[in-house]
Amino acid sequence: MKTKRRARRSKRMKLALIHPQIIRASGVENYLIEFAKRLAAAGHELTYITSLTTPEIGAALPGRWELLPRLRGSATLRLWHFNRLAPRAALAAGVDLSIGFGRTCVQDIHRNGTGCHRLYGNLLPLSQRYSVKHLYELHLERRLYTGSETPQFITSSARVAAQLQGVYGTNGERFRILSPPVETQLFRPAENRANTRELFCRKLQTDAAKPVLIFVSPSHRRRGLEPLLEAMAQIDATLWIVGKNLSPVLLDRIKHLGIASRIRVVPVTSNLVELYQSADWFVHPTQYDAFSNTVLQSMACGLPGIISVMDGAVDHVRNGENGLMLYHPQQPQELAARIQEALAFDASAWQSLSTAARETVQALTWERHLAEWEEVLEG
Repeated sequence: MKTKRRARRSKRMKLALIHPQIIRASGVENYLIEFAKRLAAAGHELTYITSLTTPEIGAALPGRWELLPRLRGSATLRLWHFNRLAPRAALAAGVDLSIGFGRTCVQDIHRNGTGCHRLYGNLLPLSQRYSVKHLYELHLERRLYTGSETPQFITSSARVAAQLQGVYGTNGERFRILSPPVETQLFRPAENRANTRELFCRKLQTDAAKPVLIFVSPSHRRRGLEPLLEAMAQIDATLWIVGKNLSPVLLDRIKHLGIASRIRVVPVTSNLVELYQSADWFVHPTQYDAFSNTVLQSMACGLPGIISVMDGAVDHVRNGENGLMLYHPQQPQELAARIQEALAFDASAWQSLSTAARETVQALTWERHLAEWEEVLEG
């Protein structure tokens, strides 16, 4: 992207934020919206280049909007069309720097919030893995990381940066790692954990005398719910599953394993903070994640976790000090052994892990995150 960097040393810059849709949907869009609010509050002039938003978000975000035509029909065609128009719109806007957040190939800085699509794609069902849309997404990712149209990349973790460099041979000097922030004022330990735990166990018809595990996921298959259910057949504890409703296949499997009495499905509308405050362990056997916000959120609540090494957020986990690492999340036997190890911690050891988890993420504020971004922008 050949936008001029004449104002790089100024605290106030003209910035273009590029994404096909700026709506409240995935973690990428939610991050972009909060990021934009804070950039605007810091005095930067923003231009939003997108093809879809809502009146509420349009009114809430200060700046100028460039709404590009959104083609109907094929999602693949929309990807291609947005990639053609977005760089031209950024140049026409006369900004100092452009920042892309999605599958765009031409911008000054690209913030990767989804990881390495080539690796993640291996987990998709065959029907999706060889779809036209997925193959085109792989083409865009290859163009992004093997070309020179985007000078700099921001990733959330060292793990994702290493994956992209390994797969595409991208020069490591083009990467900067900025850990996502966490709202530690919102996500924090309960003032009276015993009372909060008792209340939520009663609410969710859970035996408070037994350990409570919590699994949070918008995508049960990728986040490893199936091996976790297999592991639960060996665990004397209750599992709270926070997310979408379970499929008939998963419900049948739970019945077959004989664990239905120890499974509670909790809707996403529930108070996630209080669920973290009430559980005893956060279990996260994901098969692949660039960086799960749930890891930092649970840690901020003082909830120790069993975290898959396939998540970039594992950068913040010190095995045995502030949580436990899970090395083969797809293997139920290892997962069951790790959970049993976790449940063997006495109250004093658990509290040490809880305190360390909270302390680990307390510095990961939005203020610090924005200061790190300012360093990137000023170059």
